[in-house]
Amino acid sequence: MMRKRLWIALVIIFVTAGLVSRSDAEVKLSGELRVRGIMVDNSDGTGAKKDGGYFEQRTRLNGEASVDENAKVFVQIQDSRKWGEQTVTVGTETSNTQITGREKEATDLSQGYVEIGNLFDQPLSVRLGRQAMAYGEHRLIGSLEWSNNARRFDALKFMYKHDVVDIDVWTAKIVENGGEDWGNDDNLNGVYATLKNIPKNAVDVYLLQKVAGATNLNFYTIGARVKGAVENVNVDYNAEAAIQSGDFDTNSSQSASAYAIRAGYTLPDMKGLRVGVEYDAATGNKAGVTPSTSSADNKAFDNLYPTNHYLYGYTDDVNWTNLNAWSFNVSLKPMGKVNLAVEYWNYKTDQENSAGKDDNGTEINGKLNYELSKNITCEAAYALRDAGDSTGPAKAYDSSTFGNIPADKSASFGYFLINVKFN
Repeated sequence: MMRKRLWIALVIIFVTAGLVSRSDAEVKLSGELRVRGIMVDNSDGTGAKKDGGYFEQRTRLNGEASVDENAKVFVQIQDSRKWGEQTVTVGTETSNTQITGREKEATDLSQGYVEIGNLFDQPLSVRLGRQAMAYGEHRLIGSLEWSNNARRFDALKFMYKHDVVDIDVWTAKIVENGGEDWGNDDNLNGVYATLKNIPKNAVDVYLLQKVAGATNLNFYTIGARVKGAVENVNVDYNAEAAIQSGDFDTNSSQSASAYAIRAGYTLPDMKGLRVGVEYDAATGNKAGVTPSTSSADNKAFDNLYPTNHYLYGYTDDVNWTNLNAWSFNVSLKPMGKVNLAVEYWNYKTDQENSAGKDDNGTEINGKLNYELSKNITCEAAYALRDAGDSTGPAKAYDSSTFGNIPADKSASFGYFLINVKFN
């Protein structure tokens, strides 16, 4: 079934490209292949597997065709798999290259949209279809490219681009609940504006609405972000804050907030040596408070649809909710195409657990990036995650496989990836 869908998708791309190429339209084909090896060691953990590793592969084929001078169609087919995950179910085959039975791999339409620009002779365009969306540092809305599958939105989005400000307005369908009313489904609506007329700074302001019709959830996230630098003293900074208000369900309200502050200093004539600090915080619910089964307000900040990898450490068990975390980090460019970075993270929960503890441990990680060529990049990283003395949410990477990390124990996680783009 998967191979049939893949061949159909490829035929659609190439037939469309062939038809469009007979006109005056421009057709561009491109793609990407990423292979990543992952290793996890959680010898004291609670998972069915204590340690191990696997390879993931993601392959993309993109087709972009201009319909006329103001319109284009973009299609992205993606195959995402773990090596060796095909399962022999028929015959005497022993190799996953010979299989005709059940397959776990996912080949699907990653993106497919039409974009029409210059509406009303203004710098206004509309994009309709399945698409990637990411804003700011991806703290609330991200394309989750770290994942082998990534995240996509079925959305209608208007984009206004001006010398002073860029504004996106959209509505995205998250889950179709089968009703006739759009408001009964799960939706994400938003307005995101970036002000560009402040020297050496970028300022974002946004209003997001999350709706889940089945539970009567309907609340707004209002936030702002500033990113800039003081060049004469080599200081850079980034800060974001957001509040949430509205209905958590029929009986409870959503009342939460979060903020993140980062700053760094780059030493002159030291191969790009940068020393930085960061503090991230988000509200949470007190131990024993369950708004979904009571009339208590929900104080836990909703992280929405983020890309948290790289933001709060690499183990990916910490996100922007019930959080008080600080980081000390150092980065360096020892060679022109090599980047090194080291982070120390200290985590606490905003609210103590039932045992009166808020310690959620630490993480130390290091990452190396190497640009082999314009289209080939390599990345390697290693992280050591300590659970601290809390019985809280410390988890190993890929916790569905390797489980939680017990109190006062640690787990490690490492990976290597190579990413190749072609056109």
